[in-house]
Amino acid sequence: MRIVILDGYVDEPSCLGVPPYISPIVRYAAGAVKDSNNDFTYLTIDEYRKNSEKVKQIIGSDVLILVAGAVVPGKYLRGMPVSSREIREISEKFDGVKIVGGARARFGLDNFEGFDFVAKKDMDAAVYDFLTEKFFLDRNRTIDEWKRWSIKGAEVVKSHPDFPLPLIAEVETMRGCVRYFTGGCSFCIEPLYGKPVFRDAADIVKEIKSLNNLGVVNFRLTQSCFFSYKVEGIGETETPKPNVNEIKRLLSGIKNNTKNLRVLHVDNTNPAIIAEHPFESEKILKLLVKYCTPGNVLALGMESADPAVLKANNLNATPEQVMKSIELINKIGKERGSNGMPELLPGINIVCGLMGETKKTYELNYDFLKKVLDKGLLLRRINLRQALGFREKFPRKHHSIFVKYKEKIRKEIDHEMLKKIVPFGTILKDVFMEKGIGNMTFGRQMGSYPLLVGIPYKTHENIFINVCITDWGMRSVTGIEYPFNINRASLKAMESLPGVGKKRAMR
Repeated sequence: MRIVILDGYVDEPSCLGVPPYISPIVRYAAGAVKDSNNDFTYLTIDEYRKNSEKVKQIIGSDVLILVAGAVVPGKYLRGMPVSSREIREISEKFDGVKIVGGARARFGLDNFEGFDFVAKKDMDAAVYDFLTEKFFLDRNRTIDEWKRWSIKGAEVVKSHPDFPLPLIAEVETMRGCVRYFTGGCSFCIEPLYGKPVFRDAADIVKEIKSLNNLGVVNFRLTQSCFFSYKVEGIGETETPKPNVNEIKRLLSGIKNNTKNLRVLHVDNTNPAIIAEHPFESEKILKLLVKYCTPGNVLALGMESADPAVLKANNLNATPEQVMKSIELINKIGKERGSNGMPELLPGINIVCGLMGETKKTYELNYDFLKKVLDKGLLLRRINLRQALGFREKFPRKHHSIFVKYKEKIRKEIDHEMLKKIVPFGTILKDVFMEKGIGNMTFGRQMGSYPLLVGIPYKTHENIFINVCITDWGMRSVTGIEYPFNINRASLKAMESLPGVGKKRAMR
């Protein structure tokens, strides 16, 4: 049986699979295929767009598995998730059995006309049932299947265009949110998974080891809240005490069972848990600095600094709790690491357009961020976005105000933060140059929310270089190659040197 996995990419609140990331959802699907004693061909939606020979493979196969999981609005340097138009086009071109899964399928964001099965739960489980029993069933994978498929599907990474570098493997530690029993945040899909399910540290380590043995050296641990991993008292409190021992077991296990590890980062954290359990949280922050690599970012879900919005939407944390967590993370993680970035910094998520929002909400959000800046605290990333209505309808009545304040925050907060995080002359190591646009070449270090680095002249793409920072934008920085070879530099490159300019460069 000829089976094709078409990766339309994943971008969910607690999972990313847009290049250079590969999502676990893709690997689970590959594992389910292998576990059914079948093989697969894997390609990304970008390969589908560019490669007519690979399109022929899809059309001529027996089963098509489409991963369509982009539900969080994002801007991408490379790679764009599958569009609704492309989904229709793929359905019309392909005559075999068509299965689609991921968050776009789960929440009905496209009609998927022509598909034989639209997975509302785990697509990999549906794939396995069809290939072994010849029927479709909407269900979640079992813990045992999770163990098997994460290992059996690891080999799919070898078919990814970014393998082995700069590929980053997203690895799940849990499913769901510890606030599920109160409904969680009004806009978030994580509480809809029900009571959280935690993977055992040994299983996570085995998955990472199998990927590492294949050649993957960049990893990010993903979940709704890293500090909630293996907590006790689920369903009793919204801010359970972090389990320091289990987190140490996980991080040390990864570090001790991988070779040539280049990146180990984490993602989301509930700031209320950090604020309510500072003793345990400080221990975990120190573990993150010890076992993870520099440039790590803990994305904090404040969502809004407006108490009225917090109450109306059952949000994670109060502004006071968020400030406490920012202070503690800065205390432990702000020292500069070996790659030029601070070891560990907080990021912050702000969602606009929620219930109870007024014009004053935007002032409160700005004032909070200004207070962080004035205190001399660092925020690596301020994620401003408008709410999407998966669970509730959120009318965009303040869109023009959102645009105005977004610009204000970028200019007055983000720009100043970047100057503090990477001062003039900072050397950022191992920046992967990804894309040339006009006379600029853009790149990023590998990891969670890496800085976009622009070099103001054309240079090679798909290589790692060191960059000396010379200027700052609102969300990106400018720099020159380091060391700078003046004898081989182009005129445009010479002009980019601080204090040189066009006339002096021509001499």
